[in-house]
Amino acid sequence: MYTPSIGPAFVASLRMLRARSVVTLALGAAVVLSLLSVCCGLGLVTTPWFLCELFAVQLALCVGRPMARGMAFVPAGLVMLGAVLLVSAVAWITLLGSGPELPNQTPRLFNLTTLMQSGGFYAVISSAIALLVITPLLYAPLILIEQQTQFDAALIESVRLVVTRGVFASVSLSLFAHALQVVPLLVATGFALLFEPSQLSLFALCATPWLCVSVPLGQGMIVWTYIQVREARAPAPPDLDPQVAAALRSTGAHARAWTAMIVLPIASLVLTELSLVRPSRIQLGTVPEGELVAILTPQIKDAARVVLPDTALEVSVTRHALNVRASDGGGAGSLPLRAAAPIERVRVFRIRDAFALELQQGDEHYVTWVDRAGVRLDDDLRVRLLDRVSPLELFVMLCALLSTGVATMPILNDLGRVQRGYGMAPARRPSADVLALDRARSLRRARLCAIPLLPLCLLCFGIALHAVGVF
Repeated sequence: MYTPSIGPAFVASLRMLRARSVVTLALGAAVVLSLLSVCCGLGLVTTPWFLCELFAVQLALCVGRPMARGMAFVPAGLVMLGAVLLVSAVAWITLLGSGPELPNQTPRLFNLTTLMQSGGFYAVISSAIALLVITPLLYAPLILIEQQTQFDAALIESVRLVVTRGVFASVSLSLFAHALQVVPLLVATGFALLFEPSQLSLFALCATPWLCVSVPLGQGMIVWTYIQVREARAPAPPDLDPQVAAALRSTGAHARAWTAMIVLPIASLVLTELSLVRPSRIQLGTVPEGELVAILTPQIKDAARVVLPDTALEVSVTRHALNVRASDGGGAGSLPLRAAAPIERVRVFRIRDAFALELQQGDEHYVTWVDRAGVRLDDDLRVRLLDRVSPLELFVMLCALLSTGVATMPILNDLGRVQRGYGMAPARRPSADVLALDRARSLRRARLCAIPLLPLCLLCFGIALHAVGVF
């Protein structure tokens, strides 16, 4: 029985790259360009599709026959899209939630201590944990593309292959293959932090063309390993009796239910990341000193207005809204308020090249800062994240993701073993009593494990819905 190994998989991936270099590099470039267009929304559709095409080309090289293109690309692409979104969301949320802001003047010597203070170290660790969570799905897209099977069956078979061929070996392969794909970016980041931290984006851009090589190499390792560990799937026997069909339906239903529960923490993290597009609410505080520019007292029907000196900005305030707009239509716009109480007074201060707006709502005072262009200075991604989700809630979401991922592997492995037993030909199938006992034990274990995890996953999803403003 073959055990996944990094060395042979890497050599085999190099051979595949050399055998079809033009097509493979072209698909690698398409994947990289699609990833760069994710911010426009188009990459969310094209990236999974090009990854499926890359998998299909590499599978065809391994098995010696072309792969059929069909609707199996849709669930396979969704699996890969979910994996990419999960890892990126975990990395960004951890980076924003764990690292305090660095000073504007980045030190020339960027050592490990500075990296840990910035949150980058924790983002790398959390990304590795996210990859561990999705390791059971390592072969699911390949099974869907090659065998054209159903999604739940591909998920169960992927988990079974990971467990039977060695969890540690599969995890090591997954971490190495995915790290290999981003090696150019890691090297460029290291050089930038050592020599010119202010040019980090330029260094990363220069390393982007090398991703066209590293991405196919990393994916090829996974494809070649899958071909070595896969097992021929026998077609369903034509004489499937009603009891066997009922047993397969029940295990399939439990597998789909667990699949939905796996999706909840992943969707929660992605929704939390998407919530960062909205500005943060104005923070509590007062302005201790500064040049008083104006005091605005809104009336019940009329708004109070003032044009900030030496700028094109106008501040307008009503009883329930505060706006900062520029003459060209820019500016911070309507500022989200933290309280529902009516605004009683707004004091505008000028402090050097910035303006402070101090609101009074009831007995509370709130402060926000804008520059001469009308851009808020107290509203960055980290502030937005902590305005919507507390550190404790972030910890709960990450714990739910980790605990669900850990519990999923043995549960789906048990269900896969039961389905494989019932799917065998009658001559090779274990006795009905053995299968019934194994099925009852596996289903009971799946239900018992779901009892504590389902409320936790639903809590995470509720936190995410609250973060995006659903309630």
